[in-house]
Amino acid sequence: MVAEKKLVPLLFSHHHQHHAPILETHHAKILNYPEIPRRAEIIREHLFGTGLMQPVLVETPMPKSEIYQTLDAGMVDYLEAISQDLATLTTESLSTFYSLKDTDPAHFYRYPSVFPQRDRIYHSHQSLMGLHGYYCFDKDAPVGKGTWEATLYSATIAHQGAGMILAGQPLAYSLCRPPGHHASRDLMGGYCYLNNAAIAATRLREMGTVAIIDIDYHHGNGTQEIFWNDPHVLFTSIHAHPEGEYPYFTGYAEEIGGPLAPHTNLNFPLHAGATEIVFLAAMDELLAGVRAFNPASIVVSLGFDAFEQDPLGTFKLKAESYFKIAQKITALQLPTLLVQEGGYAVEMLGILAEQFVSGMLSI
Repeated sequence: MVAEKKLVPLLFSHHHQHHAPILETHHAKILNYPEIPRRAEIIREHLFGTGLMQPVLVETPMPKSEIYQTLDAGMVDYLEAISQDLATLTTESLSTFYSLKDTDPAHFYRYPSVFPQRDRIYHSHQSLMGLHGYYCFDKDAPVGKGTWEATLYSATIAHQGAGMILAGQPLAYSLCRPPGHHASRDLMGGYCYLNNAAIAATRLREMGTVAIIDIDYHHGNGTQEIFWNDPHVLFTSIHAHPEGEYPYFTGYAEEIGGPLAPHTNLNFPLHAGATEIVFLAAMDELLAGVRAFNPASIVVSLGFDAFEQDPLGTFKLKAESYFKIAQKITALQLPTLLVQEGGYAVEMLGILAEQFVSGMLSI
């Protein structure tokens, strides 16, 4: 009798399509916004065609009270409020806002522009316009009328993925969009609004300790901040060296955790042009730290922007490199939740995701 092949749950939602900024600025240049809906769609379409996945459509959002267990209620409520406010905009109301005459409200996104230093004296602002910069650390978190809906469902996908792991599923893939690992407890930025991986890890604490493995090209500064003083969650990351890459101010090897949780933070910054050999060597060292921590479950912040063709990265990973990375992670033989982060070589994302899932199933 042939054993029935077990499929990997792929949790997804169509609500992410309501968040679709068009432009961003970079060094005085106006560029196309790279974190587009097609990223999630091409992964979903490709993976469903492989025969490896079980579709799980997420249709009911999680209550905000569950998000508050990980993230600041003020930031969460603000994101909901500003999205709802933008949904009421009309062409006429926009015409009074600087030079936005004839702007289509459906495609209007509000970008933060003033970032108050919280340790300085300033007037506490209660207007939605004023609060945007208060809850952002950079300008790369524009908000439109559909942003709250998209981010709420993205967080829900991670939360429900963790629930499947708690119920005994050995591997699940939460296809989150927008991504989340740059968002901290009370700050948005870097295309991220709610930290999906952190929300999942908080729920997985019901099993015991949790290790987060972040392989996105950019350091997961938000996830690191959230668990900096938590001895029950190990955060590990391989990423581009912050000396020359975003987010610049975090991701150094000497960042080992806060006073309440020493040695629960492991950063492996790599310099530009890092190859598969260099990356896999860092992965071996990272996994040694994970084994020493002895977690009950794993969350993988799964970014694909270390791929050699990614327009935002400089690393030289091949498609098959993701198979090898996944092989090393699955050798831990621990319940594992994959949470989608970055990756901007859009037409290759489905292939990269298939390589990773195949590697996770190889043992």
